[in-house]
Amino acid sequence: MNNQIFLQRISDKIYGESVNFLSNEYHFLNGADNGGRMRLANYFVGISQSLADEFIDFINYVVTQAQNNHFPEITLPEGFGSQDKNLTDFEKMNKFSLGSFDMAVTEDGLQSIEFQAIATYPFTAAKLNQFIENKLNLSNAYIFANNKEETWANFIRIYQRIMGGEDKKTIILMDRNLQNQKTNFEFYAMQKELGITVEIVDVEDIFEKDEMLFYKTVNNKNKKIERLYNRVLPSEAIYEDDYPIGLKWGFRYDKLYQDLTFINHPRKLFEISKRLLPYLHHPLNPPALELKNVVSEFLNGRLSYVDYVWKHKEGAAGFRLILSPNETILKELIDENTLSDYVVQRRVNYKIFKTDDGLEKIVELRFMTAYTEETINIIPMARIGHYLKQEDGSMVYKIHFGDNNRLGYGFAPVLIFSEV
Repeated sequence: MNNQIFLQRISDKIYGESVNFLSNEYHFLNGADNGGRMRLANYFVGISQSLADEFIDFINYVVTQAQNNHFPEITLPEGFGSQDKNLTDFEKMNKFSLGSFDMAVTEDGLQSIEFQAIATYPFTAAKLNQFIENKLNLSNAYIFANNKEETWANFIRIYQRIMGGEDKKTIILMDRNLQNQKTNFEFYAMQKELGITVEIVDVEDIFEKDEMLFYKTVNNKNKKIERLYNRVLPSEAIYEDDYPIGLKWGFRYDKLYQDLTFINHPRKLFEISKRLLPYLHHPLNPPALELKNVVSEFLNGRLSYVDYVWKHKEGAAGFRLILSPNETILKELIDENTLSDYVVQRRVNYKIFKTDDGLEKIVELRFMTAYTEETINIIPMARIGHYLKQEDGSMVYKIHFGDNNRLGYGFAPVLIFSEV
């Protein structure tokens, strides 16, 4: 593992240029001291081509298993069903166009943490990786994980095909609470770089009329929606907005609308989610179980709380992630009748990177995938976090951005290095 991944400091000059680039181009706010909720790390992550290939093999395994229906049937929450007519042709074939796969870097190699059918910030990551590669002038590095010959132009063509379809129609990028979304810089990156008109719209400005969807513009005009790119996480819709009955929602995902295509219907976020972890039999997937099936094992001590992390199946961005489970929490979940909402996954031990700033860090790799009928693109990025040692000697790993909004940590560019 030591020769397959490394952290390298970005010089202060190049780091400042990188932050300015993201700020000027995509309205990125670097860290809490600048009003932002995320920070760009002043390190980049280098990985070997063989490590990237190992990650991609796992992604292909998950995708194949999902397409062959090798998982339990899912019961979708109210309002999250789909109408076949409103899906892309690709999703009608039980496929998903966009995905993000996360791996912890451990002493024993890569270990799967989670995945979801949404690409969190591919445009920002691709541009940032490209920016760093150009600044460092590295001849043996490349920025797209699936193909060292992949170009920015082809990356754009793939996303144009997914987002705009054959006619490259205007895309409505929808999220909730837009100004406070910590990844809203990606919305501006897509708007600037895609080459197709992208309108960024708050969910509260979307409504249905005459069996069609519309949104209200800043000029108070109604415009019809034909291509809707959903960025709302189901957990936020359900638990913060009370979807589908909450007053903020003027439409439903499960209704039939004329002339509408969901670029990524949110049902995919349930299908491709942490619910699959117990059913993946792969060396890169830590053992996982349905919590509802092992309650007695935890209560009688056959399973140790300290050996597992409990994860909400619908969770994203740290939602209801239980890093330090115990009997009190278990009994609360029993009383709430929510055991079936959780999977338990064997805790992984992150590799500790000691860097030249005197800090000890952990790394999580994210590979963001885009699929069309003809081709695939995979852009990597990384999160650099820290760890805490508990009184009982166990480790709690803090990888989410809210825990690492300080110098030396944050999201990081990734460069892949050829081995031949």
